[in-house]
Amino acid sequence: MKSDCEQQWLFEGLDYSPEDEWISMPEYDNAKEQPPVITVMFKFKTEQDYETFKDLVKKHLYEGEKPFDGMQRKDKKVAWYPHKEKASTYEYE
Repeated sequence: MKSDCEQQWLFEGLDYSPEDEWISMPEYDNAKEQPPVITVMFKFKTEQDYETFKDLVKKHLYEGEKPFDGMQRKDKKVAWYPHKEKASTYEYE
């Protein structure tokens, strides 16, 4: 990957700067997410046991929101507590 200095020639001769186009855009935070302090694994004997657990978690811990969201495998689910804020809550003008 080239540094900003090495790619600066891409913007030479343009009538505008890329910074001028970034008005009212959300900030991009490329900070690496901290790993969890504790990881817990649950095992369910039946699909019904899992559905019962999921409904209880949704009702009592996630205030009715889906606990398992996004890219999830059928046999492996991941959720954070407290529920992580979703990027879709941003408002654009």
